[in-house]
Amino acid sequence: MTRLTLAALLLSSSPLWAQVPRVVADVPINHSLTALVMGDLGTPELLLDRGGDAHHAQLRPSQARAVAGADLVIWTGPALSPWMQDVIAGLSNARVLELAEFEGLIRQPFGAAREFGEHEEHDHNEHHDHEHEHGEFDPHLWMSTANAARWVEEIAETLATLDPANADTYRRNAQRSAESFAVLHSELTRSLAPAQGVGLVFHHDAFGYLARDFGLNVLGTIADGNAADPGAARIATLRADLVAAGAACIFPEVNHSDAFARIVAEGTDLRLGAPLDPEGVTGVPGPQLYAETMRALAQGIADCAQGD
Repeated sequence: MTRLTLAALLLSSSPLWAQVPRVVADVPINHSLTALVMGDLGTPELLLDRGGDAHHAQLRPSQARAVAGADLVIWTGPALSPWMQDVIAGLSNARVLELAEFEGLIRQPFGAAREFGEHEEHDHNEHHDHEHEHGEFDPHLWMSTANAARWVEEIAETLATLDPANADTYRRNAQRSAESFAVLHSELTRSLAPAQGVGLVFHHDAFGYLARDFGLNVLGTIADGNAADPGAARIATLRADLVAAGAACIFPEVNHSDAFARIVAEGTDLRLGAPLDPEGVTGVPGPQLYAETMRALAQGIADCAQGD
């Protein structure tokens, strides 16, 4: 084969790879779902650093350049990642995929009946609003595997539009992923069965879809706030409220101190669960992160419910 023939062959086969879009995702869950859809064709870039806060982040110059050079930017929406709004507003050429806006998603308002600790000495409502800046519905939509399946479908269709040569691959990967999520749902159902009926209290209101899908009894949320020295009277009141509500487990959350939950649970029958990671910020980024995050949540909740 001559050099000219070889060069022509290489050029004729290169568009399948040359046309693969440059994709950036805001948070680990979205990055994982996108990686599943892209498969071997390419690797999306993740903006949120491992261990970062999905609700608050600041881009490094290199990350800002990555966004500016992207063909597709994927994010949940301002209710989850308000820090992305300025990033999105500054884009001129990239396609933007806002996952929370798709038709066919299961949406529900925040489900916690109360926020334990509203009577704390610091302004808890101000703290809570600052932490979440959430909108009218709960944006932790991936907590329902059905929503995750809908997301990979939409991600695949968007990539297929940008890269028609690989459209079949994107759609096939999305279908396989959706099928795996159905299997994951069954697995989570078995894992969470021991937690049904057990009174659960979480750090923040991120588990409504999980509770809906698996019949969990989420009583509410607490805030650890600036509770290094919460005071004996307040601790006593919180303990009484939790016990009266039928709480059995209190769960801290990664990226937040567990000191407040520990102090409240001390001297009671309330069990302190393992710190939960609903947004997957401590996991290893990649296609397996979504399923691993959901399994870890289920295991952590079930372990506490069973007293393990």
